[in-house]
Amino acid sequence: KAECPGQLGNRHLTSFMQRHPLLAPLFAGLILRLVAAQFSTGYMMHDDHFLVVEAASSWIDGEDYNNWLPWNQSGTPAAKPANFTYVGSQFLVFSALEWMGIANPKAQMLWVRLLHGLFGCLTIVLGYLLSRALSPGQPKTAVHVAWMLAAGGLWPLLSVHQLVEMVSIPPLMLAFWMLAKQRDLGWKEILFAGIGIGIATGLRYQCGIIGLALAPVLILEGKWRELMGIGTTALVTFFVAQSPDLFVWGEPFVQLRGYIEYNQTHADNYPKGPWYQYLLTLLGLLIPPASIMLLWGAFHKGKSASVVWWRVLVPVAAFLVFHSAFINKQERFILPIVPALVALGAVGWQTWKDQSQWWSRRPRLHTSLWGVFWGVNLLVLPFTLTYEAKKSRVSAMSFLHDNNAHHFAMIQVDSGAMPPQFYSGTWGTYHTDNRRDGKGQDPLKVAAQWCTHPPEFLLFQGHQHLGEAVQAYKNAMPDIRYVTTIQAGRVDRWLSQLNPINSSERIMIYAVEDALPCP
Repeated sequence: KAECPGQLGNRHLTSFMQRHPLLAPLFAGLILRLVAAQFSTGYMMHDDHFLVVEAASSWIDGEDYNNWLPWNQSGTPAAKPANFTYVGSQFLVFSALEWMGIANPKAQMLWVRLLHGLFGCLTIVLGYLLSRALSPGQPKTAVHVAWMLAAGGLWPLLSVHQLVEMVSIPPLMLAFWMLAKQRDLGWKEILFAGIGIGIATGLRYQCGIIGLALAPVLILEGKWRELMGIGTTALVTFFVAQSPDLFVWGEPFVQLRGYIEYNQTHADNYPKGPWYQYLLTLLGLLIPPASIMLLWGAFHKGKSASVVWWRVLVPVAAFLVFHSAFINKQERFILPIVPALVALGAVGWQTWKDQSQWWSRRPRLHTSLWGVFWGVNLLVLPFTLTYEAKKSRVSAMSFLHDNNAHHFAMIQVDSGAMPPQFYSGTWGTYHTDNRRDGKGQDPLKVAAQWCTHPPEFLLFQGHQHLGEAVQAYKNAMPDIRYVTTIQAGRVDRWLSQLNPINSSERIMIYAVEDALPCP
């Protein structure tokens, strides 16, 4: 019986997808990242903006936002706790955007998010390849891993923001894939494994734990040549990644030493948590019940695990143990090893499930568990893809840019959040009046100190006691003129309700004009 054109086309499409199983999740992941790049504006946390965007973009304008550069420090210059490799790469990106005539801060950040999203698609490809290498007999599991990394949980959102932990994932995944490709490592596998570890460590110093933990695995295998090759390549690559120190300080590894010294001294000043905090993070990030299945699959194999399995599992476990033991605990720190953990977990779970008589009698239950995972994921995706992070702060600075303001004043009522000055388009002096916790001087006395750089606008930042601060300033300076109010984003408000440490605020903007008490 002859096939109709529609049936023939469907058969050819099915055959094509079977020959190229990675295309569908890769295409979906790309589309989701393009959507997130367009709609997920702003910044998610302090480090992905103030330690990356503000620093790199200020250098373009001849400024030094964090005073990291020695020639901008007074007295004896000292290295700040920074890593120039990643922020230096963003300096090159901003330089290229300026050269192309893209000067608007919002337009620049759209391009930056797009570039990060495209780079993040490598994680999908490498997650698939790593899964195939760990278990060549499970091609469907590898495709499932690709789908999880393409569209699972927060991955599209995280991929487009300026988190160095996310940027270090593709080189790490390259190294893991090379280590798992075959039992006997050839020179290509040795070379690219070393390059991947070196790049990841150059971007994020803590990734060096991966290389250190790999050493005893290769020693137990008796692969001394491979260990020396990977170690040498990783060290050379790391040195190249840290070469900006030679131009900035005139000697190598200055920033690394400064980073270590700072963390030894100030570790107590950052968030703390119990040793199992990152296990809870993984259970939530990977979305239950799949997260439980993945963690069980990654760590249960024991003596049945292959040699290549240990080359991935031991470094991943060492990274997790180190961060669980270290006093400074922030959820993003664990991100670099999560995609490798997903690959390990999916392959390990499927292997265990296939060998289990209990699961063989309950196929519908297994399908239902994954159905719950994807159902929850589909509910979460619309919110994460459109998350306008720190909306009120970013929009307030964009307002200043659109009105060509050079100076402004922040009246901090219930929140002391730093203004993301990059979006204002200027690095001019801004003033602050801290009225938090019932503090606050006479507005006339405070404003009199601003006369050397008079602000064009007053930005009242807060929520519960915002009206009181506004009224105090209006009583002291009746001529200030109300312009607009910028509300906090919906997700920002929700996150603040879940945990007050995530402050969200509305910002009321008043024009100053001639209201200041200046001569």
